[in-house]
This record gives sequence, structure tokens and C-alpha cells, in this order.
Amino acid sequence: MKVLGIVCSPRKNSNTGVLVKAALDSARVSGAETEIINVSDINVTPCDGCESCTITGKCHIDDDMQDVYTKLLQSDGIIFGSPVYFWNVTAQAKAIIDRTFAFRSGRRLRNKVAGAIVVDRNSGSSFAFSALNEFFNLHRMIPARSIGPRTEEELARERGGGVIAFADKAGEAGKDKQAMAEAQSLGKAIVETIQILSKK
Repeated sequence: MKVLGIVCSPRKNSNTGVLVKAALDSARVSGAETEIINVSDINVTPCDGCESCTITGKCHIDDDMQDVYTKLLQSDGIIFGSPVYFWNVTAQAKAIIDRTFAFRSGRRLRNKVAGAIVVDRNSGSSFAFSALNEFFNLHRMIPARSIGPRTEEELARERGGGVIAFADKAGEAGKDKQAMAEAQSLGKAIVETIQILSKK
């Protein structure tokens, strides 16, 4: 079982990265192999709309997205994290989302378990969170849901399919106990959902 985290912040050591890492750490404790991709370390060119992938099933652009494609297909669960830029996901996140159009043919991301992590300064989080979950829906991915028993505190902090956190300065997310707990809960929920699906 493998869970992939994609951090779509252009900044290194971002608040988004802190929360994605917390979710992956929780998934690893729950039994998953994990890997993280930071878009700040790779080069992903925006989709050029050529639509050749509708015929070949492959994107013709030769960049780091080719490696991301492989990792997406090899993963059972995917955590997609983005800070909010102008009331939506970052341009880097949108580039990756658009480039997965190559997977629409054959629905190659179908039944991957997915979770969204959004970090906002003060507004726009609902738009970004919705964009990520609609992305999951279009690919017929399955939003993570907690399966096992939960305390009232755990139930109160859980948000179906992901985490919304608020942070202004670098490092703030790691000090936010609520956000960190939600991220950890998401990682565990992804593993639980994968395990349930594997038994069907």
C-alpha cells in the first residue's frame, strides 16, 4: 500500500508541506509506504491543450510531470496539498491538475483514495478545497473517510476528504494543534479507506 503526497506550494518548507508531511507520517504509522513530491523541486509545464493524449493516452510534454504520472499510477492513496492563492489553488497545483487530463481516457486514477489539504491566510479556502475535491470527483477518485470508531473530539475535527488550515507566517501550521490533528486524522483515514476497498 502506497500513499503519495504532493505539495503544491512554490515555497520550500511551506505550511502546506508541514501538514502534508504530518498526514503522510500518520499514514506510515498506519502501515503505508509513503512518498512526498514538492513542486518547488520539480518543473511542470502547463498543459498546452493539444489533446494528443486523447489519442495516445500519453502527454507529449517531456518534463518532470512524466515522473509524477508514474508515481500517481503506483499509489493507492494521494494527498494533494495547496495554499490558497487568489481564492483558489496555486498555479503549480492547477498545472498538475490540468496535465492529468492525459489520465481521463480509461479513468486511470479511478478508485485511488484521495485527500485535500488547503492552507489559507484568511479567505478563499472553500474555493480551493472545492477545486481539489472536484478534481478527485472528475477522475472518479474516492475521498478519504474515517472508518473506525472515533471519539467526540476526533469527530468534531474531521472534515470529509481533507483539511483546511489557516496560517500567515512560515511555520505557523506546525504550531496549530487542530490543523496537525486533522492532517494526522486524514493520513489514517486514507489508509483505512484503502484497506476497506481492498477487501471488496
